Amino acid sequence: MEGMTFVCLLLVVGASGLAAQIVLLREFLVVASGNELAIGVYLGNWLALEALGCALAGRLWARSERPAAAFALWQAFFAAALPAALYATRGLRALCGAAPGEALSLAAMFGASLAVLACVSVPHGALFALAGRMRQREERGRDPGGMVYGWETFGTLLGGLILTFWLIPRFQSFRIVLAVSALDLLFCLLALASGREERKPRSAALYGLAAAAAAVLALGPAAAALHRASVRGQWPGSRVVFYDNSVYGNITVLENEGQSTFLTDGEVAATSPVPDIESTEELAHFALLAHPKPEDVLVLSGGSGGLLREVLKHPVRRVDYAERDPLLLAALARFAAPLAEGELKDPRVSVHRVDARLFVKDGARRYDAIILGAPRPDSLQANRLLTREFFAMAAARLKPGGLLAFSLPGSTAFLEPNLASLNSCVLQAAAEVFAAVRPIPGDTNIVLASVEPGLSRLDAGLLAGRLRQRRIHTGFVGPQQLALRLEPQWTDMFQGFLAPVAARAGVNRDFNPRAVRHELGNWNAMFSPLGTRLFVWAESLTVARLAGVLALLALAAWAWQRRSRGLGPIAAPLAIAATGWAGMVYNMTLTFAFQALYGYVYLWIGILVSVFMAGAAAASLLLSRGARPSRRAFLISELALVLFSAALPLAFQALAGTSVPDGLMKAAFLLLCLASGALTGAQFPLACRLGGAGMSALYSWDLLGGWLGAVAGGAVLLPVLGLRSVCLGTALLKLATFALCAAALEEKP
Repeated sequence: MEGMTFVCLLLVVGASGLAAQIVLLREFLVVASGNELAIGVYLGNWLALEALGCALAGRLWARSERPAAAFALWQAFFAAALPAALYATRGLRALCGAAPGEALSLAAMFGASLAVLACVSVPHGALFALAGRMRQREERGRDPGGMVYGWETFGTLLGGLILTFWLIPRFQSFRIVLAVSALDLLFCLLALASGREERKPRSAALYGLAAAAAAVLALGPAAAALHRASVRGQWPGSRVVFYDNSVYGNITVLENEGQSTFLTDGEVAATSPVPDIESTEELAHFALLAHPKPEDVLVLSGGSGGLLREVLKHPVRRVDYAERDPLLLAALARFAAPLAEGELKDPRVSVHRVDARLFVKDGARRYDAIILGAPRPDSLQANRLLTREFFAMAAARLKPGGLLAFSLPGSTAFLEPNLASLNSCVLQAAAEVFAAVRPIPGDTNIVLASVEPGLSRLDAGLLAGRLRQRRIHTGFVGPQQLALRLEPQWTDMFQGFLAPVAARAGVNRDFNPRAVRHELGNWNAMFSPLGTRLFVWAESLTVARLAGVLALLALAAWAWQRRSRGLGPIAAPLAIAATGWAGMVYNMTLTFAFQALYGYVYLWIGILVSVFMAGAAAASLLLSRGARPSRRAFLISELALVLFSAALPLAFQALAGTSVPDGLMKAAFLLLCLASGALTGAQFPLACRLGGAGMSALYSWDLLGGWLGAVAGGAVLLPVLGLRSVCLGTALLKLATFALCAAALEEKP
């Protein structure tokens, strides 16, 4: 096969794989109610299944004289399975029995993604091994690992850029995946036509017919029909009247018996025409009755659909309402009228279509009250409005005597330890910023925080007097409800639940999202015992304990490979697996950090992954050429990964502590993605050319390490231990493999 033709095949394999990965991942985020930990579970399973496919193909076709035929067969299977996987992904919530707004457990996420991805990731992994065999037949005696890895990875970069900046903004998911399938089938034909030994007209005609059929499907009405049918299956029992994606996520409007439910990534954002009267009234009126004269009010997220209406009952002069997603506002205006129309068109309301956190960070106006209408912190996107860093921003926007109000999940009967820890870590974060923090316990805890002391003096009589003085008519909050919620016994009981867990709960921060961990722990305690055990195990880990375990494992591996030559059969695969772990940890930490600061990783996930792959491709292609690398070069790459892992937390700390323009901040993220990709991508061609394990075996070890890094590191350790501890643990892991490889080098120069 000619060199340029082969490169084009690799580019298509990389681009189609990345497109499939990102499109399915975005759909899976909706299934997982926007929980970013699903990214780790999903990407981990993708890598594990790719490793399985690569290992199988590498073993079955290691000496095949007809690899192009096998390559075309697997690529055709991948093309056919991709639309089916998308359809199945949208049906996962119904299959798991999850109602709108109900989250999936960690175990459910793992099993569901594994089942759906099997038919896509396994054949895509097989293509890598088969491409290596095709190249090996063309250039006997040369190792094709670096060349195949580099061009395939460069294809992922192209695919990510095209997908993010052109396809996703213009086309719905089925249109994209059918176009990808058509492209893959066309290149099946190219693979057959270009093979020296596979010139079978009948096979070529069959693949040509299949490619033509896929093109018709991609451009015809089939994509729209599949889209409508899959959306109906995604929300059984309700009529879907609106379904669209924005840069922040998916917006869906369901209609059932005259009631409209507005969902953002599967989470209930509002209901109409009957809103959640209890929660909206309590949050609005406790906040504004606690202030003697609230004139300037800021509502952050979740305002339209009832909360603004209650705020406007008070004698306010101006209400700024920041809602990041214009698509949600458009859906509310269209389907929630007249409720939304009355709120948003009030002359006192100024609507700002901007992220709530960025509005607070960059704004100059100061307020008597800031009210958070954000949902419970079951994701990094929601958690970023309940961290110590955000509370510091909010405090700077309050007038003297001003207050911040938000809600947390609670209970009037028993506060489960995870829920108690969730409340404790958020309250501790607020207490580090505000002079006074006053929780009002209930089934939903209302929290008031002020830059000045005095909240402890609030009582039911004072609030009820202000309610009468302002002549406010309510449907739920009245003198009796105020007296009930402010009963001292509830506060005493609440503090009793929090006291035993306060030390373990920690402080909720941007890069150590304790509230997300405790919220997930609460959900898994009810529905997933396995998830609970994983989180309990992760909490027992410390950097010192991890260092001890890694030292023992490295010693055992060194003893095992003492008789081997060079890097040996154990040292090199373990080093590559550890690099796979490190690469995925870098990916996940950068993704989570970006989400914590900006909140729209739903759009940027493709960009972050693509830039990471660009660094990996450049380093791999550079090192796959030229003179045979020395063993010392491999050790230098090991040491570079150790240093980068240790330095990454410092980079995050520097980013969080500066007030640089957003453009520079995003450029720093991209630079870190590029550097981490280059460091991890450099090792694969070095390991391949040093001998020992074959290309397919090393690639499988790389993917296996990536799977562990995504599932264990991204979905479990990051929310429990925080970014700093996980990065330091990764540095220790690479230090252990560095020592192992250095010992092997000394044994056999």
